[in-house]
Amino acid sequence: MGLTIPKKRFDSQRSIVIGFKDFMSISDIFDTSQNILGGRWGTSLIIAVSIKEPPTAAFVPKNPFQDMMQNKFLDEESSDVCFEVSTVEANEDNTSRARTLIPFRAHRFILEICAPMLAELFGDGEPPVVTVNDIKPDVFHQLLWYVYGGTVPETPLKEYAKDIIDAADKYSIVNLKLEAEAAYVESTTITADNAMDNLLYADAKKLAVLKEAVMDFLADNGGEVIGNVSLDQFPGHLVRDLLVATTRRNEGDSGRDDDFTTMRVSELRRKLHEKGVGMNVDGSREAMIEALRSGAAAS
Repeated sequence: MGLTIPKKRFDSQRSIVIGFKDFMSISDIFDTSQNILGGRWGTSLIIAVSIKEPPTAAFVPKNPFQDMMQNKFLDEESSDVCFEVSTVEANEDNTSRARTLIPFRAHRFILEICAPMLAELFGDGEPPVVTVNDIKPDVFHQLLWYVYGGTVPETPLKEYAKDIIDAADKYSIVNLKLEAEAAYVESTTITADNAMDNLLYADAKKLAVLKEAVMDFLADNGGEVIGNVSLDQFPGHLVRDLLVATTRRNEGDSGRDDDFTTMRVSELRRKLHEKGVGMNVDGSREAMIEALRSGAAAS
């Protein structure tokens, strides 16, 4: 509309402000020569606002390495080694069991980097084929897919949790073992009936989170445990873990950030990971605490 309204300086009670004390006088608004009012009856005040949007960030595709790696999963043309995973099925007459070998083709170079213990099965030379008898084909498929950078879906991770834990533990695929352990703990309710079995399994496989879950149950349900759980098989070296759980229950989880004594297993693992000593996350509380203290002393 071509009308310029000057800024005016005025005082407020708190500070001096620069702004518009009076936007415009009534006479200016009704002055037809100013072309301010419009509409059929000349009584509409039209205000045009123009907003300029900032340009969006340039689209850049993600690094394609992971997709390229996964595209080579079970690729027959480029693979140079093969696992033959055996499966045993009952015959129709149930008189005997048939043994079938299911091939899983792989790449020695990828195995050497991501799963060295699987690569060692092939030795230094021929033949480039090995038979695996101690893992179910479905579980081995998920295991190998993980080695190639894949993610095991939630359903099979929970359904085959213990099988995946056993396989990942045997072939030292640590992160997959920890994922399966977390899935098992999340989907398992610790009770007086299964507490001791879960504790012995956790101790055998170095499952610190599962062990902690059982210890929490024992500390929180002392009366039920004494009356229903046989402690004859309770490993003596786990008494410290039980005392930690009891102390944490009585005093809460709060504590200093550098006090590892009653710290949760997940927090100990996180600190180890941040310090770049990730292999130590697959161990007992004592081993993780010792690694953290040694690292603190070295620094």
